[in-house]
Amino acid sequence: MKICIILNGEIQDYKIMKNIISKQHYDYIICADGGANHAYKMNISPNYILGDLDSINKNIISYYKDKNVIFKKFPSKKNETDTELCIYLSQQINASQVDFIGSLGGRIDHMLANIKLLDYLKEVQIYGRILSEKEDIYIAVDEEMIIDGEVGDTVSVIPIKGDAKGITLTNLEYPLTNFYMKYSSPIGISNVMLENQCKVNVDKGTVLIIRNKKN
Repeated sequence: MKICIILNGEIQDYKIMKNIISKQHYDYIICADGGANHAYKMNISPNYILGDLDSINKNIISYYKDKNVIFKKFPSKKNETDTELCIYLSQQINASQVDFIGSLGGRIDHMLANIKLLDYLKEVQIYGRILSEKEDIYIAVDEEMIIDGEVGDTVSVIPIKGDAKGITLTNLEYPLTNFYMKYSSPIGISNVMLENQCKVNVDKGTVLIIRNKKN
């Protein structure tokens, strides 16, 4: 089950973002509160809208209620973020993949929290990504990951949760073989794809992989 979660972060180009969403052929689209404003501007009807609904324009709430979108309202004071609630719903509908849209920009604390939730998805064995107009973000834990893109895209590999051991990078301008990448070192920043696919292998550790799109 392939799920799209639209959040209330920055979307700079609705035409590009709608095209990215359309190509993915999602089974369900879930909006986290103000993410519904983004969906409305892209002329997308989500299956669900979750949150305390304080960030959605009132006319948009009426519009989606008329379209029989399912609303799940929660109190503003709660332990979970709206993004977490969307993930829990995704688990209930047996998601195998979750993509976050509109999860970058704006408040840096929200952005960092959304990136950290990729790690939660990995823990519960759901494939997760952050997609935007300019970059895609993945997380790899003790595994090899194949990244699709275009020649000239830049790829950064950043250890999180400590040092990463046995890093091997293939089809990139600056290859590495069985490299010990320290958490405190930025050596993995801004590599360049030499083909339309590259490989990032991590023997032990957790890394963020960020592909910055050339065009």
